[in-house]
Amino acid sequence: MKHIEAYWKRHTVLCNELFRKKEFGQALSGYKEALHSAEVLNEHISDCLRLKIPFIQVYIISCNNLAHTYEASGQIEEAGLMFKRVVYYLLHLTANKDLDKDEIQSELKRATINYMRFVEKVNDGNAKQKQLLRVLKEEVFGKHAN
Repeated sequence: MKHIEAYWKRHTVLCNELFRKKEFGQALSGYKEALHSAEVLNEHISDCLRLKIPFIQVYIISCNNLAHTYEASGQIEEAGLMFKRVVYYLLHLTANKDLDKDEIQSELKRATINYMRFVEKVNDGNAKQKQLLRVLKEEVFGKHAN
């Protein structure tokens, strides 16, 4: 598992440089490979916990890197799907009793805010997205979040 984490780190650093150079096509390809490594880590949660591998953050960073790269390259729909994917991932993790609920809740709030900011920025008027945002706000921040 440690070698997968190390591969992820090296690949992510390389792709970050590609992103900075605005080589979005290459960055996307590499970030997709990094996400695959993050998915492998998530298939071995107990090993990651034992080895203190931050698999949750690795997955979130991978999705966010893809989202920002999609957005920068004008692929807005794909960007939105990646931001949303983080929220659903964290909601899924809430069912795992071995994980720190406070950490997941904190990450879920951050992911929800990121997604809401993205949707507000692109403001495409999508009624389904607005409904999802309302539900997420209520779920994450309480019934009186609006």
